[in-house]
Amino acid sequence: MPLIDDDGNLFGVVNVIDALAVVLLVAVLVAGVAFVGVLGTDGEPETRYATVDLGPQPDYVVDRIAAGDTTTVDGSGHNATVTDVYVTPPPGDGENGTQPRVTVRVAVNGELVDDARDGSVFEFAGTRLRSGSTLEFETEEYVTDGEVTSLDHDGDSLQIAETAVLLDATVSGTTTGEIEPGDAVQIGSHTVATVTDLQLYPNGTDERRALVGVELVTLERATTPTFGGTSVSIDSELELHPADYDLTGDVVRRGATVEAGETTTTVAEIELRNVRPSVANELESGMTETVRGETLATVTSVEQTPAEIVTESEDGGIHLREHPTNKDVTLTVELRTQDTQSGLRFHGESLRVGNSIVLDLDTTYLEGDVTRIE
Repeated sequence: MPLIDDDGNLFGVVNVIDALAVVLLVAVLVAGVAFVGVLGTDGEPETRYATVDLGPQPDYVVDRIAAGDTTTVDGSGHNATVTDVYVTPPPGDGENGTQPRVTVRVAVNGELVDDARDGSVFEFAGTRLRSGSTLEFETEEYVTDGEVTSLDHDGDSLQIAETAVLLDATVSGTTTGEIEPGDAVQIGSHTVATVTDLQLYPNGTDERRALVGVELVTLERATTPTFGGTSVSIDSELELHPADYDLTGDVVRRGATVEAGETTTTVAEIELRNVRPSVANELESGMTETVRGETLATVTSVEQTPAEIVTESEDGGIHLREHPTNKDVTLTVELRTQDTQSGLRFHGESLRVGNSIVLDLDTTYLEGDVTRIE
């Protein structure tokens, strides 16, 4: 039997034209199924804005990640674009590595689909996206993923702000010579903290007490600014790592980078008891306490009297006697103080009669009691 007879029938049964029509219909149906498979469901296109915690990231990712980076999921027609980036130093607890942490804001172009249980839900690349979900991000320069911490209808920016703080720290002699206003903490191209103010005070050792004013680039979470994974609040400890030194301090003020109060001059009497002659004889009017060229205290007068000691006689009697060599010394000193609502402060501490203070007069450290404040 011929393949096509004289009447145009295939095998004498099916007309060739009808057979071609059937083949074409099947091809269209198959193509339609494939087309639907590429585009996904019949969901409604929708954009959501996700905050994604990428966690610790290597330096090459920190250097490359930027607003405008886009990842596209093949076969879904969905994409996600970075709209804002926040980089912070690692937490100072040592438990989370040494890599900086990265948080991004992402515009996620997905779709709304109907769910039998939850109604209309947001999906990205066929998977429901919500807080707690993992969002993968792949570009030509890096691959990473992170946890979605919030998913919103709008807002392409993170809640990033500059937060002013005053840190109370103890610094070594080496750091004392290196720390300067203008020092910055740099992570890749991101400046995350800048020293704006500095006040150094003696503390009776080779170290110095440092009150350091810093502008932090912080990320707000639950209305509280955070830095390095730590809430920035009074008494919280922060670690900063500028280029030439490390600095660890407690937050003593937030919203300001300098000490509270108005700078003023206060005259006080300081009593030093039972001072050795070699020290007492060095003390004279005009001596100063100076840190980095800034005078914090000036001695205006010195009075010496024999030191008194308590002795016990052979019969058990208690007697007050003059020490044969040691002196009691009274210094009148002009102090640079801060006049605050809670009273005067010197060296960052409360200044009251009865308080003990340390003075670094040239090469001599002195510790005495405040006996009078004018």
